[in-house]
Amino acid sequence: MYSATTNGVKVEVSPIFDLDRSRPKDKYYYWNFDINLINLGDVKIYFVSRHWIVHDENNKLYEIHGSGINGRQPTIDGNSSFRHSSGCPLGTPSGKMRGVLRFIDHNRSAFDVRVPEFPFLNPHYPTS
Repeated sequence: MYSATTNGVKVEVSPIFDLDRSRPKDKYYYWNFDINLINLGDVKIYFVSRHWIVHDENNKLYEIHGSGINGRQPTIDGNSSFRHSSGCPLGTPSGKMRGVLRFIDHNRSAFDVRVPEFPFLNPHYPTS
């Protein structure tokens, strides 16, 4: 698990290679990842948007911007958490990902939370 705490929100990420969804002959590799967002503060926060930065093993950059998580903009009560699962395809057998999540607090002030960089490792196709 990879974790970071920014502005009172702890982010925990657990990536895993999905062999069933991958098609190595087609240069298509897929990872699932679980994210747990833990509001360490006492007041409710509102998730607004995300910005993902993904690199494949050739260091090709992909950026993904979007509102919400999986089509939702959840609220997280104080001292509570929100967990969700997502996935990422790549054209190489490994890579890495990091990101920034945007929240709004009870005063309607926006703040960012860092998602730590985490690797997309493939136990079936070792990299050099």
